Amino acid sequence: MTLSGEDIGDVLETHLMGEGLYVTDCERHDGALHVGYESPGVGDGIPQNQVGTLLRFLLDLAGIETDGRDVSGIPEAGDWEPEDVEVWAFDDADDERETVGHFEVHEGWFHALAAGNLSETDFSTLVLSTVE
Repeated sequence: MTLSGEDIGDVLETHLMGEGLYVTDCERHDGALHVGYESPGVGDGIPQNQVGTLLRFLLDLAGIETDGRDVSGIPEAGDWEPEDVEVWAFDDADDERETVGHFEVHEGWFHALAAGNLSETDFSTLVLSTVE
């Protein structure tokens, strides 16, 4: 089973709110999952810890085990088939908002990590290299 874009948005919103990440948009188009969020911690760019928080949760949704992660509290773990993901951080939730950062994760990186062909460090480095 793979979650719909709307379902993923609901799951992300529910689980990331406690981390200070407020998902405002989540939909599929152009062959990728597009996620938008706002956070008080977003200033002039996306902090690395926010990239890590969102990334760890996507790995959990994909059912990709990483060191030290307990997904027992996430009933949707393993319900998402990895795909390209584009993430934008905004400074405000309204229509006048400004984009303050962007990063992406390629589907192949998820699969390479799951297959053991990519270390967690290399996976994170690839993702962080896309942060704008």
